[in-house]
Formats: sequence, C-alpha cells, structure tokens
Amino acid sequence: MYQALYRKWRPRTFDEVVGQEHITTTLKNEILTGRPSHAYLLMGSRGTGKTTCAKLIAKAVNCLSPKDGSPCGECEICRAADNGTLPDVAEIDAASNNGVDNIRDLREEAVFLPNAAKYRVYIIDEAHMLSQGAVNALLKIMEEPPEHVIFILATTEVHKIPATIQSRCQRFDFKRISAGVIRDRLLTIAAAEGFTLKEDAALLIARVADGGMRDALSLLDLCWAHSPEVTLETVSEVAGLVGQDALFGVAEAIREGDFSKALSRLDEAGGQSVEYDRLCGQLITHYRNLLVAASAKHPEELIVTLPETLEKYKEQSRGYTVATLVDTIRTLQDTEAAMTKTASRRAEMELGLIKLCDRRMSRSPEALLARVDELEAKLNRLLAEGCHPAAEPPAQQSTLEEADPAQVTFPETVQKAPPQAPTLKAPAAPAPTAPAPMPAPALKQEVRPMEEEVWQRVLERLLRKNAMLASALHDSHAHIRGQTVLVECRNPVFIEMMRSNDYTRQSLKEAIAEVTGILYGVGPYDPAKYGKTAEKKAPSPLEQLLADAREKGVEIT
Repeated sequence: MYQALYRKWRPRTFDEVVGQEHITTTLKNEILTGRPSHAYLLMGSRGTGKTTCAKLIAKAVNCLSPKDGSPCGECEICRAADNGTLPDVAEIDAASNNGVDNIRDLREEAVFLPNAAKYRVYIIDEAHMLSQGAVNALLKIMEEPPEHVIFILATTEVHKIPATIQSRCQRFDFKRISAGVIRDRLLTIAAAEGFTLKEDAALLIARVADGGMRDALSLLDLCWAHSPEVTLETVSEVAGLVGQDALFGVAEAIREGDFSKALSRLDEAGGQSVEYDRLCGQLITHYRNLLVAASAKHPEELIVTLPETLEKYKEQSRGYTVATLVDTIRTLQDTEAAMTKTASRRAEMELGLIKLCDRRMSRSPEALLARVDELEAKLNRLLAEGCHPAAEPPAQQSTLEEADPAQVTFPETVQKAPPQAPTLKAPAAPAPTAPAPMPAPALKQEVRPMEEEVWQRVLERLLRKNAMLASALHDSHAHIRGQTVLVECRNPVFIEMMRSNDYTRQSLKEAIAEVTGILYGVGPYDPAKYGKTAEKKAPSPLEQLLADAREKGVEIT
C-alpha cells in the first residue's frame, strides 16, 4: 500500500526535525540528563512539527538505548511505538474526546504503573477543544501527577488554553518554517524518491505551504501524481494559482490606471479556474514584495524568490511610492475580507480593481496620503521650473460700517492740510549724468551641507527615475552652494555618468526639484576646494615672531 510522503518522511529523530532547532536542542538535553518534564505544551501553526515532536518525546523517554537524546528506532519499545501497539503511549484527539468523562477515565488509568515502558505518556492533540469540565478534571492530575506519567498537549490556539494549565507545563512555541528550509527539504525528498523537481517549483510549493512542512509534502505528493517532472507550471495548475507573469501584468495595469487592461488580465486568470479569493491573496503577497523591494536596503534577504524575479520586483516597484503600495495592500485586504461575506467574489474583485486603478474612488487614509504625496512632488517640480501660483487680488478696503468697532481707531486731533503754494514752471535743465557704478566685489558663496533627511528623500525619488544613478549614489552626501547642489560621492561610476549622460544630470535635477521645490544646478563636491583642508592654518606665535623679526632686519641665528 502506498504511503503518503508526509507519513513516509516523518522525522524519526530530533535531528531530522527541520526549522525548530530551538526546541529540539532543549528536548535532547533534557532526555540526555534524565530530567524530562511531567507536562509539555506544544503550540504553533499546522504542519510545523508539534505531533512529530510529541511522538519523539514519547519514544525517547522510553527508549532502551537512546542515541544523543533521540530514540534509536530499533529497540522493541521504539518499534512498538511506531506500530501503535505500545499500550503505555496513548494519543487522544481532544476534538472528539473532549468530555469530562473521557478525562476522568484517563485519571483512573494514569494511577497504574506502565505495562512495558518506563513512562506512561498521554498525547492530547488539539487540547484547546477540551470542555471546561474536562479542563478542571485534567488540572487536578496535572497539579500532582504520578512520577511515571508525562502529559504532552498540542494546540494551534494557545490563547484558548487556561493559564492554570499553561503554568504547569513547559511551553514550546513552534515557529513557521522558512521557505528556504522547506525548499531544500523538498529537493532532498524528490532526489531520494527518484523524480524531477525544479528549484523554482519547490520554492513555489514552499510559499504556498506558508510555513507548514506537512502541507508542502502533501502538495508535492499531488504534483508528483500529476507529472513525474514537477515544474512551475505543474505546481500552478495543481494548486490553482496564477503565474508570476499574470501578477506582474495585473500590477502594471493598475499602475497605469488602465481598468480595461486590468479586467482583461483578471478574465485570463479566471479562465485558468483560479478562485478569486486566492488570486486576491496572491496579489497581496505580490504587492508586499514590491513594498519590500522599494523600501528595504537588502530586499533579497526578505523576499524568497529567484534572482531574475527579484529584479522584476525592483523594476516594477520604481513606479510606485511607498504610500501607494501601502494603500494598495490595504485595499486588497479589504476586498479579501469582503469576499467572505458575499457569493459574488468576482464582483468584489472588480470593485477592488476599480479602486486601485482610480485613487479618487477610495477614501481611505492611505489613498489620500498617496494622492497628497504625488501632488507634492508635482507641485515642487512646477515651482522649481518657475511656474508660480497667481497672486491673490488685493482685498477691498472694508467700509466703516463693515469694520469691527473694536479695531477702528481715530486720531485725537484733526490737522488741516497746509495750503499748497503756487508753483512756477522753470526751464527744463539737462539731467545730470550719474557716474558709472563701480562693480561690486564678488561675494564668496558659502557652502553648507544639505540635511541628510532631505538628501535621502531625493535618493528615494531618484530611485524611481534612474535606479542606476541612485545605486551609484549609495553612501553619498550633498552640499548647497548658492543655486548649485554639490554631490560628495567617491564612486567613479557616478562621475562618469554625470560627465557623459545628459539624462543623468536631468533626472538628478528633477529629483532635487520634486523634494525641495527649487531648481538647483548639480556638480561634484571637491573636499580640497570646499572642505576644511582648504582653510589656511593660522601661523603659530613663534612663526609670527620670526616673520616680524625678518621684516625689521633682525639677524636670526
């Protein structure tokens, strides 16, 4: 009879449990020193290894010849535990045995000594499903347990476990397994089973599993049954997913504000028998990756994908602001939540696309911030190019009746204007010629550093205009000298780009204008010319004394 991969490849030692080293190391040390706890509480999401570790604990504490804290798997106790014939290890499903009577039977049985093993171990799976009466009955025996009894509680919802139970257990939190670890495990299993698994397909399975190894192995088993060569297309077809190209296409249509194009992309995805709620979830993940690519310094550490796909994320993220990406994710999350309340999921998805293509349709704070961010950039650029707003018309002087009486003041005495004397017309004399103005001495323009926060905003704008130039300006600084921004950068690529490319200079000027609202010129910063090294050092008192003596003809020996 065929055995499923997740059962066939269930870890048989603590060392084979991947992604939970912080737990398995502690358990091995406890068993090596002969100090196992009387109660364990294993919590975490599904498929992360809770039940597997519970069975390993039950075998390890009773193994006749443990190896490095793990069960040997060869003695009669280990073989009986694997076959399910060891009477001293009981696995109870609390979802179906959650009554107080079941726990009372357990208490009556627990007082007896084990039949064949050293400890009587009770594994209670889904412990949060126990009723209140069952919890009270279990609490009594966990408070004063017999020396030969070990309780292992496993749950996915630890917040439903009473604090009185948690305080009497050693708690272990199982974290989600990273996609890279799951990918490596799947490739190892595929090589051992003798079928082909592409690396990008293994990575897609790991991402769909969302940190659960059991879900990943189940999906791999299904893909293997579909085709002996598991590729990216195989996984997408079996799991009902949309390909990466379709997601990039939908995101590009949204960025352009083309609702018709986005709708056609949606129809293509719907023709692939993809559920709209799953498509919405994939878009949320896609825009999350775009947000990381746009804001993180090292996105390759936070986005688990192939190098060529990562470059696509970086390229597409340059057309978005951070505020726009945040608003997009919020809108998609609201759309996904609305799908659970209606039968017409397609209509909800289309409404979400309309809001994303036309930001005026959304009234969320994130959408308003995104629109304000774009307006500020356009306004600063127009101001820098010399387009100033029209002056307001002068306000008409209010009449005495319209004025506030408290603000109207009168003079204490009224003075009459003196009579004007008659004026005689004199012959027009030639106007004296004014002397030519002397040329003003040239003022030395002060060089001051630009605020680091302002310069970083300039680099963020530049990243969406000219990514190559923005990368060349890594770890750079800027200074202001009059109407010129002097860039301090030691990267020779930047100097070469500024000398040989007009587009480079223009994109840098536009980025500075969009942030500051002033159209600056750009140029390199020379520390020898503008820095502190160019300042002349004041002579020391001794040097000044010797210089004065030489001027007066004093002989110095």
